[in-house]
Amino acid sequence: MVLVSAELTPSVRTHGPVPAPARDYAVAKLGAALRHAPAPVPFARVTLDSTGHGEYAGAQVDVGGVPVHVHAAGETMTEAVDRLQERLRARLRRMRRRPAQGPPSPPVGTAGPLPA
Repeated sequence: MVLVSAELTPSVRTHGPVPAPARDYAVAKLGAALRHAPAPVPFARVTLDSTGHGEYAGAQVDVGGVPVHVHAAGETMTEAVDRLQERLRARLRRMRRRPAQGPPSPPVGTAGPLPA
């Protein structure tokens, strides 16, 4: 397990009337889920949306160079954020257990000059 730097504070985007406690709750839950990351996490962003029917939470995270996107909806923002945390934890566990199933790394030394 990789420890997430204490300096990493996820950026938060909101759409609609999202109270400050909901933003703080989302940041705390995202941080808790990222403790399970199998690689360093240099970037994390959470999006909270309460403009549609129900509440929506999404996260975009860079886990060791691999982009991870997770989304969840709920009747309340707390429910949406809790579901988001569960999905992100599950995704990070899969990445840890099955590293070969992630996006392939580009071959080393294959990027030659462009043809003329």
